[in-house]
Amino acid sequence: MSAVLIASASAFLRIGLVQQLRPRQGGHGRIAPVEAATATEAVRTLTTGGIDLAIVDDALMASPTGDHLVARLERHHERALVIATREPQRMPATSIGTLRVIPGIVDGVLNMGAIARALPAALDEVAVEFGIRRVPPDALRTSIAPECAPTPRGQPEIVLVASSTGGPSALTILLRHLGRPKLPVVVAQHMPADQTAGFAQYLSAESGLDIVERGAGEVPSRPQVTVLHGGSDYRLGRGRNGQFRLIATEVAGNVFHPSADLLFGSAAEAGVSAIAVVLSGMGEDGARGAAAVAARGGRVLVQDFASCVVAGMPSATRATCPSAAMAGVAEIAWRLSRWSTAVIHPAEAVPEG
Repeated sequence: MSAVLIASASAFLRIGLVQQLRPRQGGHGRIAPVEAATATEAVRTLTTGGIDLAIVDDALMASPTGDHLVARLERHHERALVIATREPQRMPATSIGTLRVIPGIVDGVLNMGAIARALPAALDEVAVEFGIRRVPPDALRTSIAPECAPTPRGQPEIVLVASSTGGPSALTILLRHLGRPKLPVVVAQHMPADQTAGFAQYLSAESGLDIVERGAGEVPSRPQVTVLHGGSDYRLGRGRNGQFRLIATEVAGNVFHPSADLLFGSAAEAGVSAIAVVLSGMGEDGARGAAAVAARGGRVLVQDFASCVVAGMPSATRATCPSAAMAGVAEIAWRLSRWSTAVIHPAEAVPEG
């Protein structure tokens, strides 16, 4: 087991870092995150020992007890990562030469996508040095990627959309440009249970479409947009008459709900011909499920990284499934409209446009 200190006054950043660490447990053994919200808590945790790796928000170094934290990190520097959430010129002058620093600020704004892209390499560097890592860093991804079919097969039956941080605005733009859908659309937006009904109403008002919130049960076969009930996870399957059904399922250890990986992956297992769309979001949810969709001959679309509030989910999906097409939100809507009526034959070469 590897004990990892995650220290930041920002609960958002701590949750994001925990989510980034979770998919790596298979290769690094079990990871036990230990969170600290203040510099004092971080110092106390490091002093008691047993921490294999410290990931610290540099903003804590500027707190009243920040000097103690810097001093402790200098002793622990070989197993410490600093997330730079302040402008570079405001970083502490001491220890800059010894600490591994991951830039977390892009154009003056905290960018979880930048952190998500830089963190794996930094973790692997530490893991290799201290023997924490037991398998190649991208063993999971390289095992999945070759299975991603570069050529779609069959006519799509449903559109599945995953989104998290930055997703509400991306979804609004997507649905405005999509217009009346030609296929059922199911949206997994990471959101608490008490917010998704209002969110569905908001999307309906903004897009002019018929949009409903739905939990477990039958999904209408008519082209309607469904927002999954928040705070829960769902499998997509088929009923006795072939209609789509959502089955509520608990995913152990899952932090963000609904789980896009479960939604996408279960659709692939059920033999559903789907188009998987991954929009702005923190973490890697949707990446493995999208690979399963592509492996069954479905199409995968990811939002272009530059337009994402947080590019973690689209970036992870593109890395796991290289056959995924990357596009702006408006272009994704155009492709969905075009692909929803296309009949794809197994031997047909599909142009990227």
